[in-house]
Amino acid sequence: MKHTLSRVSRAKFLKQNRKIKPERSVGVARSWLIGLVGVLMVLVACQPNVVLVEVTRVVESAGEETAVSPAPSPTPQVITITHTVPITTEVIMEVTVTPVPLGTNGRPVQLLFPPVANSTVISTRSQALVRFLQERTGRQFEIGILDSEQDVIELLCTAPQDTIGFLSALGYVLAHERCAVQAGLVAAHADGLTWQAGMIVTRRDSRITTLADLADKTWAIPDTNSLPNYFYFEALFQAENIPIGNRLELSGDSSAMLAVYNGEADFATGTFVPPIMPNNEPWVFGEDSPEIWRRLGIPPTRSPIGYVLVLAEPEFGGYRVRDARSGVFDTTPEIFNQTQILTLGAQIPNETIVLGADFPLGLAREVLDALPEFVASESCGASLCSADFYGWTAVSPVEDSFYNALRFILDELDLPAEATPEE
Repeated sequence: MKHTLSRVSRAKFLKQNRKIKPERSVGVARSWLIGLVGVLMVLVACQPNVVLVEVTRVVESAGEETAVSPAPSPTPQVITITHTVPITTEVIMEVTVTPVPLGTNGRPVQLLFPPVANSTVISTRSQALVRFLQERTGRQFEIGILDSEQDVIELLCTAPQDTIGFLSALGYVLAHERCAVQAGLVAAHADGLTWQAGMIVTRRDSRITTLADLADKTWAIPDTNSLPNYFYFEALFQAENIPIGNRLELSGDSSAMLAVYNGEADFATGTFVPPIMPNNEPWVFGEDSPEIWRRLGIPPTRSPIGYVLVLAEPEFGGYRVRDARSGVFDTTPEIFNQTQILTLGAQIPNETIVLGADFPLGLAREVLDALPEFVASESCGASLCSADFYGWTAVSPVEDSFYNALRFILDELDLPAEATPEE
């Protein structure tokens, strides 16, 4: 039997159900919800701690898309910050420079001259020297004519590998002290000497026999710019604490010699040149007497050709006297009989060929070996040996100690470089 509801019964049922109160429906739902929450609480209490992570999830349903998420984040904005930072880049490059060889066309050896003569004379007369050195060494040489000896020294010190200088003895001492230039060769003049020296002359009847006897006496000075005849003795008197009385400044050796002869001065300084010995025997400085000829006991005489001789010409066993008194012998023939040499000054070297401190040793030897040969040749007569140039007759090797007398002068008199005397 089917349990069916007729149309009347169904309508009656619906009518009855419509009469159910809303409060009851809500109460039933609330009771179920409270129960469900209680169950959930029990379950949660039995679980370990859980960290909640917010997740955005997209749930798809028929025909629509629903997102369950927190409020959307703000749209990011791009901010451009401009900041200028200076950047220093250090670049290190290793560059190998090959120097131009000394003595080539690009770097000739420099021959430096002070203005000892007219620049045209120096330039013209030095060409023979340049050609000779180029032929002997296979190197290139160039002439440099400077405005002063100080300029020569400056260039020797500035370019010590490339330079050869022609200096006075005093110039060499100053250059050596400043930048260690090297002395190579010293020159000889017509007297055959590589040095100059002064002498002190007194009357033979003056009773002056020692330097100390010159105290408070009158000094006849031939040249106040002379190293051997003035500055050396000034330094000597200062070193020996010998006060000088009066100073007579005269013009030349002859005037000074005559001042002593005539009694106008107690002593004079002048140029000493040693006598030529019999048979050309050597006269030795510091060993032989400056008046060695007096041992013959014969007074000097004038030869027919103008020499002052004792006994005879040197080749015949006599002496040729050459000191400053010879210059007045014709007018004052008693000069040797009435005067004497008390002492000699130190040797002051002649002009010197010097090398820069770093000049190559091998090339230096070649040049220094060649130069004596050139000076001894005929070619030198129109070059360094010419009377209007240096007038050299020879050059010879020299040691630095040969210049100590000049150092003595500089030390005692404390002369500044710019006030140094002429030789």
